[in-house]
Amino acid sequence: IMTPGMRPSEPGMTPSSIESDLGDLLEKEAREEALEMLRDPIAGESMLKSSSQASTFSLERAKALSALDLTLPKQMVNASSEECEAKGLVGYQALHFAREESAKYRQAYSNWRRGAAHGARGEGKFKGARGEGAAASAAPPAQAPLLSPKSGMKKSQTAKSDVDLEALRRREQKKMTRLDEEPGSAPPPEQSWLKFAFNPFSEKDLPRSTLPLCEANLPKMLAANTANLSLPAVGSRTATSYIAHVGVGGFHRSHLAFVTDVLSQMQHANGAEGERWGILGVGLMPWDRKINDALKKQDCLYTLLLRGNSKAEARVIGAIHDFLFVPDNPEASLERLCQPSIKIMSLTVTEKGYYRNVDGELDTSNALVKEDIEQWAQLDGGARGLQQPKTVFGLICTVLQRRRAAGHGPLTVLSCDNMPMNGSVCRAVTLQFARAVDAGLAKWMEGAVPFPNSMVDRITPATEPEHRALLREEYGVDDEWPVIAEPFLQWVIEDSFCAGRPQWQLALPADVLITSNVEPYELMKLRLLNSSHSALSYTAILCKHRFVDDALADPDIFAFLRAYMSEVVKTISEVQGVNLADYQRTLLERFSNTYIKDKLSRLAQDGSQKFMNTLQDALIGYRAQTALMQQMVARSSWIQPRHGNTIDGTEMVALALAAFMQYTVGHDADGEPFVLEDPLAEVLRPIACRAFASDEAADATTRLDATRSFIRTIFGDEVAGWEAFVKNVFSHAEQLQSTSCREVLCAFRHSQLRVLRAE
Repeated sequence: IMTPGMRPSEPGMTPSSIESDLGDLLEKEAREEALEMLRDPIAGESMLKSSSQASTFSLERAKALSALDLTLPKQMVNASSEECEAKGLVGYQALHFAREESAKYRQAYSNWRRGAAHGARGEGKFKGARGEGAAASAAPPAQAPLLSPKSGMKKSQTAKSDVDLEALRRREQKKMTRLDEEPGSAPPPEQSWLKFAFNPFSEKDLPRSTLPLCEANLPKMLAANTANLSLPAVGSRTATSYIAHVGVGGFHRSHLAFVTDVLSQMQHANGAEGERWGILGVGLMPWDRKINDALKKQDCLYTLLLRGNSKAEARVIGAIHDFLFVPDNPEASLERLCQPSIKIMSLTVTEKGYYRNVDGELDTSNALVKEDIEQWAQLDGGARGLQQPKTVFGLICTVLQRRRAAGHGPLTVLSCDNMPMNGSVCRAVTLQFARAVDAGLAKWMEGAVPFPNSMVDRITPATEPEHRALLREEYGVDDEWPVIAEPFLQWVIEDSFCAGRPQWQLALPADVLITSNVEPYELMKLRLLNSSHSALSYTAILCKHRFVDDALADPDIFAFLRAYMSEVVKTISEVQGVNLADYQRTLLERFSNTYIKDKLSRLAQDGSQKFMNTLQDALIGYRAQTALMQQMVARSSWIQPRHGNTIDGTEMVALALAAFMQYTVGHDADGEPFVLEDPLAEVLRPIACRAFASDEAADATTRLDATRSFIRTIFGDEVAGWEAFVKNVFSHAEQLQSTSCREVLCAFRHSQLRVLRAE
């Protein structure tokens, strides 16, 4: 785990364990004490002159802290306290001298930076990091900065002095900004490219040429013999049975398509006879045209790029054999999907693609759902279903209606979306749609069509231009739409299929589990990983972070997230073969992966749906079983309540929801806007604005009522009726409004330090 004070670019650096962050948190507190001495020249000077022992102690602590490397001049770092005092380097003089030296360093670093290739923490980007551009870019000066001026570090507390420190900080901020600008030039635009840390497991020697990804170029790529690049064997892309997948995005391509490809290549290499499986991509929405065009151009090949602390490799996936973009030719697409060779329909359409209301029922008032229901009877009185389905349920019911009429029998519907009991949810809303259009079809589906549950655990960021460039530079593959993911994979599937299935567990026995009960694994992943992702995103964005790994290197965020997991884990029963404490440690390590640069903005999308799916049942169950939960708190949680509302053990969950409510307002305390992508955005934003209103008309009662309404909109009446929880969220919202998210998290971390020291 990258912890405060650790420099990712330093050679020989090894990740620390989860426990080592406590030492760094204590170190940060000592660092702040040393910095406070420099911030307060009058108090610092009197302290140094009044006590030589105190002077030695403070300076020695300051010298030992790496975060002061940029602010302590070399003369002060190497000199003893007596020499510093003899030279008059105390109080104002020490502070002034330190700033002069650090300004010289920043100028040198800025000069070097303008000539260096883009990269993370002083490293070159792609070519520069690999050595090809090393000659053009000299090494960065020693003690490269870890954080930018806008990195989101805790604001310094104002010392008790007659010096205007706020004005001083603003002047220093402007000075640092000017150092990064060419004289007389306009301010540079904000850099939007991702900054990748160089992965030591990457291919060292660059390929001689870059080839566009397509079937014809596979032999040339194979002849290039690029290390850590796997390619499908010639003649391996054949199938006798197919999976039709709706929603071909990065998540699907990082697990289901990947595992199916591994199985296919293994069967081909072993010369195995029998059933061979392939995938047909299906696109319903207008935005699916982009993936349709990209895959068709590449013969439906794509590259999966895995980057982590233990490996870096690329694999060209050939499991997808064709793509059906339904709006282009609805009838031909439906005919293809009704063929007997289609035995599974899988889907990853995200939570909002299920069109559920807050009660979990199918939202028949939604425009697309309503259109499919109204148009069902227009084609042969409904005997052949829809002419052009607009929703995934309209598509599933149309295919099943036609298959039933043709005597081809049912197929299995496999949901891979991040929802609790996703198969059961998919079955419920699909049957509700079927009952609305054809009662006979619904009755047949109830007995014939299985909807197995599944759980998928693999962090898959959105594809960025930098991923394409990295793939070209390191592996010589020019891919229109590759997928980047972490090496970790866990896929648990309920064994309930009516027309056969691939033997996925044979392809990756350590990563794929076929079982009769998915629920324990699913709840563990949804509540600890997915809800933690949401909680992390809003608090970290409010603290000015952009990337997940940078946020995990922030001690305030790290302490909050670990405490959040310690609360949520109390709602999870034991999972066979899984140590929940180890799983939490593994999650923190995975979140800290510097090699994929996952964006917080991706995690912040659809917050209302994600919180409802991951926390609604947990909150209801936790409230109903208070006695049992208190026993679990005593056994597994180090969190100690701080005030009356936290006796229910929901303090960190309440803080996460308060942060989400502030994020929903649309801007932070400084007026910087947030991009709110949420299906309930228009409903939640005015409620959040009332909860965070600062005018005189908005009294505490009005803000509390708005908080309750916000919770009701997401979780329903049962959670909104939990008065202690509502007041807990309200209390945290009041703190966020009166101070800042940074100060609230920092105060919590220090309170935990006091508890740990007392213990």
